[in-house]
Amino acid sequence: MIKNRKTQLLISTALILVFALSGCTRDLTGLMPAPFPSEPEVFLDEFGHGIIYQAFLNTKLDALGIDAIETYEGDRSLSFIVPNADDPSGWFAGGALTHPIGRDLTEYDALTFWTKASMPAEVGVFGFGNDNTGNSKYTVEISDVAINTLWKKIILPIPLASKLTQEGGMFHMAAGNVDGNGYKIWVDEIQFERLGTIAHPQPAINSQTINGEVGDSLISFSGASVTMNVAGEDVTVQMTSHYLTFTSSNDTVVTVDEEGIVRLVGAGTASLSAKLGTVDASGTITIISSPPPPKPTVSATTPTQDAVDVVSIFSDTYTNVSVDTWSAEWDAANLADFMIGSDNLKKYYNLQYAGIEFTTNPVDASAMTHFHMDMWTPSSISYNSLFKLKLVDFGANGVYGGGDDSEHELTFGYATTPAIVSEAWVSFDIPLTNFTNLTGTGNIAQLIISGSPNIVYVDNIYFHK
Repeated sequence: MIKNRKTQLLISTALILVFALSGCTRDLTGLMPAPFPSEPEVFLDEFGHGIIYQAFLNTKLDALGIDAIETYEGDRSLSFIVPNADDPSGWFAGGALTHPIGRDLTEYDALTFWTKASMPAEVGVFGFGNDNTGNSKYTVEISDVAINTLWKKIILPIPLASKLTQEGGMFHMAAGNVDGNGYKIWVDEIQFERLGTIAHPQPAINSQTINGEVGDSLISFSGASVTMNVAGEDVTVQMTSHYLTFTSSNDTVVTVDEEGIVRLVGAGTASLSAKLGTVDASGTITIISSPPPPKPTVSATTPTQDAVDVVSIFSDTYTNVSVDTWSAEWDAANLADFMIGSDNLKKYYNLQYAGIEFTTNPVDASAMTHFHMDMWTPSSISYNSLFKLKLVDFGANGVYGGGDDSEHELTFGYATTPAIVSEAWVSFDIPLTNFTNLTGTGNIAQLIISGSPNIVYVDNIYFHK
């Protein structure tokens, strides 16, 4: 699924009627909430009421147009310009037609539309249920759809219409170039319908094993699909697992609540089976729930350096500089906040490497002599356990690249000074001169931690003299 952001291109606007009442009152007791609109039209000759277009991240933002020449029916169609591979305006075309309020789609059984292209191509994704908020629950998609220069009807069956009482994602698509060459896609007559020819759902989930810890919660599972017979032909769509109802084989290990949230409540193994409505899904999810690893119960030693001699990244003792992110988009780690009493810590788990960035306001540590960090891990330490600290300076220009960047990484193990140990605080207080390849310290913009202890708690990260 294409990751997205809320880049809004307003194609049509919802009409809002405001009634002003003065000099009278009205008893609103007992009134039912207004139902959500249930119009089927997404785009016929014009956009349906309230529909807006939102482009996906990294797409060609001006890819969408209205075409009055190439139409399947009526006077106009939507057109998408898929860019060439070297187009600086974006490397693919894609976005979502959304309804900000949401529609009640429970009376329909499919989304249908017609499409063609200026050359034979495979469209990466067609679908609905993506409202471009990042929190879409009921997404349905088909991938790698072959189209050509002739109009083709696409039918996307709705897996379980009763779920769609307030759906904001009306239609979405994403398509890339063919061998580096761009082309044009037309889409017309986008609407929800009740065809009455959709039957025999065959839902499926990917059989998989998930390892977790007591206390974990799982919101959704990847790899759900359903095959339905559409007018005599089987059509398979990918869907989010929110359409499914899960049942645990052992409620003392794993529970599932009414919202579909799976919680690991005890140590052991349980399996999850699923239904789409009343129809059993093929496949089983096995969950192995382990006791949580130990956590620090006491804080690291409180720093004693005078505040005037410190540039603090993270500590409750000092005023901290601005940090852009504690877990950069490019890193391989999970992050959580953790507290011991009123003491704030950062917890990294599934750690391979984590990027802490303060690139907007690089740290000037040129007057400092040492770098400090406290670290605690529950991981067992052996001869091959390694914990690494890297500092990156962006140079005088203050940006990555430009030929003046420098960096250096230090590695610590069970026999270094200091040595890394399990279930105890380790205090790294390192002379900056030990970072020998760090030729400048006036524009430090990144701290990167990595290593084989895959769970670490960190605190008191600062420079001092």
